[in-house]
Amino acid sequence: MFFQEEVMQRIRYLHFKIKKIEDALVKEDEHFALDDLNLVLEYTKALNNNYQNKAHKEILKDLDIKRTFQDPLANKEIEIQDIMFECARALWVMARAYSQLSERYEEDGEWENAIIAMTECSKIYKTSAYFSAAVVDQKDMGVTLDSENLELNSEESRILAQSIAALREETNNNIYFASKLYSGLSLLSKRLFYLKQHEEKKKQQIRAQFHYDMGKACHLKARASLESSITNINTEKVKKLEQKAIWYYIKAKDIWEEMIKSISLSTEEKEGVELNLSIVNENLKQNDVELLNYEEVKKIQDPEPIIIIPENLAPFVPKNVIYLTKFVPKDLNIKRFKTYQRKKLEEKIPYSKKEKLIDQKAGVVRTINELKLLKENNEIDIEKFAELMEKYSTKLKMIESAVEKLGKKL
Repeated sequence: MFFQEEVMQRIRYLHFKIKKIEDALVKEDEHFALDDLNLVLEYTKALNNNYQNKAHKEILKDLDIKRTFQDPLANKEIEIQDIMFECARALWVMARAYSQLSERYEEDGEWENAIIAMTECSKIYKTSAYFSAAVVDQKDMGVTLDSENLELNSEESRILAQSIAALREETNNNIYFASKLYSGLSLLSKRLFYLKQHEEKKKQQIRAQFHYDMGKACHLKARASLESSITNINTEKVKKLEQKAIWYYIKAKDIWEEMIKSISLSTEEKEGVELNLSIVNENLKQNDVELLNYEEVKKIQDPEPIIIIPENLAPFVPKNVIYLTKFVPKDLNIKRFKTYQRKKLEEKIPYSKKEKLIDQKAGVVRTINELKLLKENNEIDIEKFAELMEKYSTKLKMIESAVEKLGKKL
């Protein structure tokens, strides 16, 4: 036997717990805790050994754990013959669990936890891809646990994490920063587009999405320019940004409309595309600027992109790689996620002081405009109005002075 009896007992227990997580993933009335995912790490750590020339099939038989995997994409049962493949399977379960956790956090308005969970999802998919690529004895890999497919899952999860971050900033009215995040989101989708030859349906969906996201970035930057100043607004610059936003929106709309006409879509897929069309059509209704041709549009600079989601690097690798390459990976750290979770996203990936000040300025300007509207409608006492106007006007001057000083330092 490769493992001592007490170690095998622990592995069987952990295998059972992972099965419980799998069951919870498909049952809406069942949930799993964040701590449960540490059990997947412990399981992978126990199996992540350099077996060299040992027969994996025999070791798996000794462990007495389930040795089949139902591949949902290939729609068939696959016999597990390689322990690295079993590790890839367990990590695939863990990545999906992080994705579901992220959705749960987002529904509850816990934006930061949603972003972190989806970032971890991306990293774990990447790790699963490494284990899939390290198999030796696995004859049938199927589709779901193919290393290239897992790599794509990792990329898509990173894009989702960035989209949650962009939506959070937009919801919090930090629109200047949100515009940069949407610009970064567009670049991530474009990167995914060029990673491989996608099937036509996927290819067109990604194309439409990166055009739409850049349109959103242009629109938010124009809005931020209007809302962050009372005077000296560069109206021509704002107009050009809105015109470029319209160009991107129309491009996305044309692609989605063509998908419905010429590509075979399931009912669910068609509903998704129609929803996208309703959103982009609403965006177009809100903007009546004149259209520009492509030669004019390409002269207008896109918003500066910011990607705040770290590269989806695997936190550890299969230990049989030591035997193959002499590369020594870091040991698995089951406390890694909790440590990461305790750190504030802004502290880990801060955006510049100038951007924060511009967002603060936009908020103060909105408040001043709301106060003026209340006064015009006789909905505020004149003395209270004067007191609040003095307070926010002073705050506005302080922010503008800070921006000016920061500009001199740069």
